[in-house]
This record gives sequence, C-alpha cells and structure tokens, in this order.
Amino acid sequence: MMTNAPLALQTPPTSIAMRPVRATDTDHLRVNCWPNRSFLSIYNLITRTVRNVSERRGLGLVVVGADDAPLAYGQYTIWPTCAEISDLVVAEPLRGQGVGTALIQTLIKHAQAQRATAFEIGVAIDNPRAAALYRRLGFEDSHTVMMSLERGMEKIQFLRLETQ
Repeated sequence: MMTNAPLALQTPPTSIAMRPVRATDTDHLRVNCWPNRSFLSIYNLITRTVRNVSERRGLGLVVVGADDAPLAYGQYTIWPTCAEISDLVVAEPLRGQGVGTALIQTLIKHAQAQRATAFEIGVAIDNPRAAALYRRLGFEDSHTVMMSLERGMEKIQFLRLETQ
C-alpha cells in the first residue's frame, strides 16, 4: 500500500491478536470495556452484530489478550452508501498503544472486502480524544446529529473517509 494513504487504510500490525466477537464474550466485554453498561445491552449488541455477519452486512471484532479474553471491541455495519464503524471501545490499560488504530484498520480491510468504499464513524462531542484519533487516521468531519444513547440525548459528530 502507498505510504501516503491515510493511516486508516494502511495495513494493520499483525502483533495485535483479533478474532470475530462471540456471544460468550459478553461477560468479559462488560468487565474489561463497558463496566457501566448492562449485560443485556452488550449481549443484544453482540447478537445483532453476529446476525449482521450471517447476512453479510457487517462484522464485530475483539482484540484479545493471551487468555483469549476480549480487551477491545469494534464493529461495522454495511449501509447502502457506506460502512459505519461503531461501538469502538478499548480497555483503559491498552489505550494509547495503537489498539484502536489496529482495530479500525482491520475493520476497514474487512469492509473493503465487502465492497465498501466509504466509512463513517461517530463520536460523542464530549470525547475529544477519540475524535482526534479518527482525524489522525484520515477521517474528516461530516455532520452532527442528536442521538438518544444510554446516557440520554447526546450530540454526535460523524466523520467520514472515502476511498474512491
């Protein structure tokens, strides 16, 4: 790949172990990544993602430690105009070590194999660290929306990356 390609489109490192998410990952994801979310909300997210895989509409990946326990999660869903990367989370001790970057790069590679040519990712306005990561990877501000999330209504900034 060309070195001047956006970082999001570059080859992810092979040193970060990933695999598709499984429903049995719910407990570990709750403990390691989403301690404030309910078991049921995480389980529902994962089962929707697994269903999207079976319908060739998406993929969910976990970054795993030596014991195969999930330490990070991300997914994409294929929509008519793009692949939306969402629910990206990295366990606190791994933040700032390239795990989120590798996860996004890997998700994009898989989505490109499903013919996606544009990618969107949303970030809460009160999460400037994640927004900075997405911009560093090559995503550009696209639009904002108000969304009802677990904490109530939140302003979400969507960023977009086009490959064509």
